Amino acid sequence: MMRTTYKHPLGELSLEQSRALFHQIAFYERSSWEKEEELKEIGEKIADKCKGLPLAIKTLGNLLRIKNSEEEWKNVLNSEVWQLDEFERDISPALLLSYYDLPPAIQRCFSFCAVFPKDSVIERDELIKLWMAQSYLKSDGRKEMEMVGRTYFEYLAARSFFQDFEKYDDGNIIRCKMHDIVHDFAQFLTQNECFIVEVDNQQMESIDLSFKKIRHTTLVVRESTPNFTSTYNMKNLHTLLAKEAFNSRVFKALPNLLRHLTCLKALDLSSNQLIEELPREVGKLIHLRYLNLSLCLSLRELPETICDLYNLQTLNIQVCESLQKLPQAMGKLINLRHLENGFVDTREGLPKGIGRLSSLRTLDVFIVSSHGNDECQIGDLRNLNNLRGHLSIQQLDKVKDAGEAEKAELKNKVHLQDLTMKFGTEGTKGVAEALQPHPNLKFLCICEYGDREWPNWMMGSSLAQLKTLNLDFCLRCPCLPPLGQLPVLENLWIRNMYGVKYIGSEFLGSSSTVFPKLKELTILGLLELKQWEIKEKEERSIMPCLNHLSTRGCPKLEGLPDHVLQRTTLQTLNIRSSPILKRRYRKDIGEDRHKISHIPEFEFSSD
Repeated sequence: MMRTTYKHPLGELSLEQSRALFHQIAFYERSSWEKEEELKEIGEKIADKCKGLPLAIKTLGNLLRIKNSEEEWKNVLNSEVWQLDEFERDISPALLLSYYDLPPAIQRCFSFCAVFPKDSVIERDELIKLWMAQSYLKSDGRKEMEMVGRTYFEYLAARSFFQDFEKYDDGNIIRCKMHDIVHDFAQFLTQNECFIVEVDNQQMESIDLSFKKIRHTTLVVRESTPNFTSTYNMKNLHTLLAKEAFNSRVFKALPNLLRHLTCLKALDLSSNQLIEELPREVGKLIHLRYLNLSLCLSLRELPETICDLYNLQTLNIQVCESLQKLPQAMGKLINLRHLENGFVDTREGLPKGIGRLSSLRTLDVFIVSSHGNDECQIGDLRNLNNLRGHLSIQQLDKVKDAGEAEKAELKNKVHLQDLTMKFGTEGTKGVAEALQPHPNLKFLCICEYGDREWPNWMMGSSLAQLKTLNLDFCLRCPCLPPLGQLPVLENLWIRNMYGVKYIGSEFLGSSSTVFPKLKELTILGLLELKQWEIKEKEERSIMPCLNHLSTRGCPKLEGLPDHVLQRTTLQTLNIRSSPILKRRYRKDIGEDRHKISHIPEFEFSSD
């Protein structure tokens, strides 16, 4: 038996702490604000009403941070919400006040979050797609539904309805959670519509009676479940999240289930390993807008009837590693906006009709085929000018001439920010030249490029916004392109380029400031690289912002440029599997150890 040796009770905040926390949040970024004194006393009274509960103080502080008039602050202080009876007081008057201040459209989006079980990790972009599926996000013509959804999400996040944020380097939120109290509040608001249903033997009869009112549910099925007939009563169900919920009995009932849920708008069957074949009955769900089949590792094929779902906006088949082809009539899905098909081994290529889906915003992988009219060729990218985020173009070795590549019109993909080009070791400079992307691109990976010369657009203004560049397995290239001219490049990865024996001035280019924004440089697996030199006849600023340098798997490299080691802002030096460098710069007996003694952090390793 295990037991704690000490328990520390979490008490409420003191009056002074409550007021200080409220003031810190409500007056954030309002230094020497002229109204601060006249609102301070009202704020203290509001903080006192929160009874020392940090979440309540934080929620109201964030609410009042955007309120500038004394009248608005007094309305919160004198609200009748503070007089709720004991039952409703359990849901926190502070949350009610903040909720009532939300625009109705955002209130509806927040209430929907009651469908997630407590402590769930909520993916921001998936939540927005679920809102879209319920028609909660209306585009006004200037702003797309996805951007409206982001605005709503940020609105809720700023008012403490979400917490525990995980973010990208640029500050954008990837995923989050809801505080238990906030989750209880959301369930209070939707007590007749949203349910987390745990089905077992004891619950079957009572659930049968109540299912008819449910609109949104997450289903948790226990192994003891004898059948699945209860779910057939959910005829008005709009959302069914059944992630990892299937046992063998439920799987057998799936065709019948799909036949009955005719109002369904969102269906999540992800991570269910029993699904080998999606029943053709899915085609009956004509109102379906969101279908998540990701991580169904045994799923081998999708029925052609899925192409009858003309309202479908999102189809997620990521990491369905057994799925080798998509239905031929995919071009019928005219409202499809997100085809998430990363890590799917569809070697046979993509159906030709995908090139007609001009509404697509997301397409993780585009596979070039040479199998004739039934599968996508490079020119079928022409009409997909609404693509956003990441796109990986694979099997570019199937493109035989530049004229064919030009048909893709990558220059017109103005919203694309992250592009991977995988050539298959036979890509030519002419084809690569014709695949010049739009200057808005921020991330670029060129893999298995097969020519000895680089396309001209890989330098200067053609990639004016590029922040990260990855050159990988470009085996035939004897030298690196003049990347020093890229004006905002911050991260550069050079990997597995076995033909490069020497890095010299050609790598720097002709700019007066070379690699002006570069922060991180990684050279990995250059097995034949012997020399890396910087020889300058005249003074130039070279890598003025470099913080991190890593060389791994460069066994023949004899030394690092003195300029990089001694005349940059280098903070971290990492040398692995590069024995000559290790001997040369070892801190005890290395002949050039003095050249790195000023670097705060350096690591040598043989692995």
